[in-house]
Amino acid sequence: MRFKRLLMPMLVLGVMVTLSSMAFGQASPINCSISAPQGASAHATATGHTEPVAAGPTEVPLAMTAGGAALATPEAGGGTIRVTCANTSAVAVDPGVVVLTVSLATPITNSQTFPTTGIGIRITRASGDFFPPGPTSGNSSAAPCNVGISSTSNSGGTIAIGLGTTGDAALNCTSSGVGGGTTARNPVTGILFSAAPAVSTFDLEGILVSTNGKTGNVTATLTSGGGVNISVGAVEVITAVSNGLVDPTVPTAGIPAAVVSAPVPAGFTQVPGGGVAGGPAVLNSSGGPVKNNFVIRIQEGYPDMFKESGISVAGQGFNGGGVFPVSNSSDTQVLVQFTNIPSGFDISGCSAFLTDVSGNVTVGTPTASQSNVTSASPIITVNFNAEPDQTALDVLWLACTKVSVGSAALPLPSTPVAAQVSLGPTGAALSSTSGVLTTLITGQIPRYNQSLQPAVPLTVVVFPPANTALLLTFAFVGPGYNTGVAVANTTTDPFTPAAGGAAASEGTVSFLLVKNDGTTKAYTTTTGSPGGGLTGAGIVKSGSTYIVNLSEILSAASFGTTFSGYVFITANFTHAHGAATIYTTSNGAAALSTPVLVVQDSKGGGISAGAPRTTPEGLGQ
Repeated sequence: MRFKRLLMPMLVLGVMVTLSSMAFGQASPINCSISAPQGASAHATATGHTEPVAAGPTEVPLAMTAGGAALATPEAGGGTIRVTCANTSAVAVDPGVVVLTVSLATPITNSQTFPTTGIGIRITRASGDFFPPGPTSGNSSAAPCNVGISSTSNSGGTIAIGLGTTGDAALNCTSSGVGGGTTARNPVTGILFSAAPAVSTFDLEGILVSTNGKTGNVTATLTSGGGVNISVGAVEVITAVSNGLVDPTVPTAGIPAAVVSAPVPAGFTQVPGGGVAGGPAVLNSSGGPVKNNFVIRIQEGYPDMFKESGISVAGQGFNGGGVFPVSNSSDTQVLVQFTNIPSGFDISGCSAFLTDVSGNVTVGTPTASQSNVTSASPIITVNFNAEPDQTALDVLWLACTKVSVGSAALPLPSTPVAAQVSLGPTGAALSSTSGVLTTLITGQIPRYNQSLQPAVPLTVVVFPPANTALLLTFAFVGPGYNTGVAVANTTTDPFTPAAGGAAASEGTVSFLLVKNDGTTKAYTTTTGSPGGGLTGAGIVKSGSTYIVNLSEILSAASFGTTFSGYVFITANFTHAHGAATIYTTSNGAAALSTPVLVVQDSKGGGISAGAPRTTPEGLGQ
């Protein structure tokens, strides 16, 4: 009898364990899937650190109802990933505590509380058997909340979501927000899913990610730690990650009319006349202007790259006001960074314009942070004051209409002024400890990894040598004869640079001595050089004439005591003219006047390409 009394409970327990094991081994009737009800974000920037996911074709996420219908109003932080769970069983089923993980395979750069709890990462708009916390739940039930964010790995790009109740009565669906919305949801009891055909959904919103260094698309995947099946486990949340900017250029043609007529600082004369012209500005090394303006062309990489913060006009702005925060500092910025500006050099009259690719002015109203750049302040930041067209490519133009020597030391350097462009504000994805960046300086939205374009900087101002090439066709130094040479610096004249006159300049004089036997020797004036009309450093100043005997040049160059041949004379300033006479040394009487010709360059006129005269000079002077 005692044996029978012990046997029966053991048999019952065995049956219960067996049934429990069978139930455990069966596939769950709860199927969950992931989707993007507004569609994937069409684009993201390959240097972006705060790119919205699942935010639609122009990354302008719309507000949505609890039933899942999209409204016309943009919703801050509203890029939406939806999780749908359905019970396929004819009876209600509790699968126990479930942990779902949404993985993005790229760093997540915001949190549930940044920028604010109302527009950070959050679960909203639940339906059916789901009840999320906080005032944006979409439900008014006082039942304990049963879906919420358990944890976020920012560096790992994952969000863990707990399905089930925590047993904490204070965390119910009418909770006013911070505690109910951001306290980690670690459930201890499961959800009783209603019998088929009931369907339950919730939305995961407000996720920003870093796409720095990425190409192609970004996909969100849904996995389960057990208790439910995943029927659809992946959805595209960003379609194309690409460069935000096409490599900028300094165009030589095709400049829109609005840019050509960019305003010029008062009292300044454009050279050449007629407004902004293509190509870099050109000032010779002595400061003489050949072309004193330039323009940079900057095209966005895709139609909705340029965005404005939209604080002044509802529905406009950065992502149409649909991605947070809405503030004056939240524009997409374009940073133009200049290098090699000589100290004191003047680049000013800079202004920004926005057109389509055909050169027609479009909306956007860009403004430059400063109208001038210097060696001490070499960056112009362009912001937008109205939402640019989000469906067509825009081109940003930066025109600088005054380029002059200013107070820079002469001669100007041979290294040209250059420029590169990047998107701003610049920053990092996460902190050095993989935490979310939340300060006003580091946590800006949007922000980008600095990437200067093009890789080889654009040349925007060049300083070609300021010189004039002269040819003394015949010279002689021998017993009883010498050749006297005069080189006049005529950059002091009654004309203006715009009318073909000279800008005052000064420089040395170089000689290339070519004898009839083919031997040559070069010499450049310097301290202690012979002759008259030089400064102590061998410089011919504007309005001065250098006079010297060829025999003195031969001696200074250590090229013997006699000469018969021709001489190239390079005056290292513009608008030089010369004369030469072969004379008898006994009484100084002229024996032969030999021409000193201004040699034509590629532009004609003998003045170097650094500063050609408007009316070319011929070899006959």
